[in-house]
Amino acid sequence: MKFTESCNWIDGQQQGLLSNLMQLSEINSGTNNLSGVNKVAEFFRSYFVETADKVEEVKSKPREHTNIEGDKIQEEFGNILKFRKREDAPLQILLVGHMDTVFPENHSFQSPAILDENTLHGPGVADMKGGILVMLTALQAFEASNHSKQLGWQVILNADEETGSHGSVDSLVTAARVADAGLIYEPALADGTLSRARKGSGNFTIVASGKAAHAGREFSVGKNAIMALYAAAKKLEELTDLESGVTVNIARISGGTAFNVVPANAVLQLNIRCLTLEQQQSLEAEMKKILREISSQNEVALELSGAFSRPPKTISPANQLLMDWVVDCGSQLNIDVQFKDTGGCCDGNNLAAAGLPNVDTLGVLGGQIHTADEFMIIPSLVERAKLSLSILHKIASEGERIKALNEQGMVKQC
Repeated sequence: MKFTESCNWIDGQQQGLLSNLMQLSEINSGTNNLSGVNKVAEFFRSYFVETADKVEEVKSKPREHTNIEGDKIQEEFGNILKFRKREDAPLQILLVGHMDTVFPENHSFQSPAILDENTLHGPGVADMKGGILVMLTALQAFEASNHSKQLGWQVILNADEETGSHGSVDSLVTAARVADAGLIYEPALADGTLSRARKGSGNFTIVASGKAAHAGREFSVGKNAIMALYAAAKKLEELTDLESGVTVNIARISGGTAFNVVPANAVLQLNIRCLTLEQQQSLEAEMKKILREISSQNEVALELSGAFSRPPKTISPANQLLMDWVVDCGSQLNIDVQFKDTGGCCDGNNLAAAGLPNVDTLGVLGGQIHTADEFMIIPSLVERAKLSLSILHKIASEGERIKALNEQGMVKQC
């Protein structure tokens, strides 16, 4: 098929895409619902297998971390799906999506509903089951068109993106190092705006161990773990610098027993976001300094765990070229593509840190993600599939330019 015929074919998929998306939305695939994630994986496996040369299922690595009770636990994640086509082609592209959502099995938000001819409401419809369908449709159209055999592709669908991709990051980075460009199918904003640079993000847990005492008889003997964490939280929050793009969010605190007992144990969890690797390093050092001082002043041990799992996504010359191509491809389809920086994070952060230029919001248009008001714009299913098809053709014909920039190691930030 020629490009115009391919676009017409995509237009004809609208009802099927909407029907499939509603079926997928009915399947709860919260990150920790492994059976639900597996059902979604079975669905996508059956569809991608007809287009790919090679299909592989990889076990995610488990993650050990400290929970809000202060216990070290091991978390398991759903398997990673990989699909390959022409892996020996001189140009390689990596397409990434995630099958998990933020909604657990006991959440009240479990079913989709069509609100009007333009709007579908439902869990995961935008973030990002709709996006994976966009990706698949574009690849199907690309393979049926008169495309260049110079371009090979790999699809990775992971099952733990919503909690940081801890179990899949190694697979993503390995794939990024052999690819020339990346396309990720997180949702665009409802007005079609795409994400440009992204902040880095880290989640941290502080476990406080003090000394219990009777709150009446021996109050002065006790070492209050909650108050030590309170003092630490105040100091840590002061690291927020909005002008420099640094935010420290004190997210949760837990501890204590009875009213008449000085609490010996408490746990605090926080999130830190920033714009640069230099800021990350400075913040980690400052955080450790604060905890040492608070620990000494309160005679309470403070144990820090966690890390910056999402490096900042900065824009290299190769990444800027890829974004320019997306704008051009949009123009050819009468789609006005705009980019803007964001404080959110996704797998695009990790791919960029591995040296892969990528655009990470090529999925459907939507909004209110991570809430029970999540929605997607129905016509964007075919619109964004056509945009991705155009991008695939562009990379197939001119991808050597990005490949050359990558090989020259031009990673200076724009």
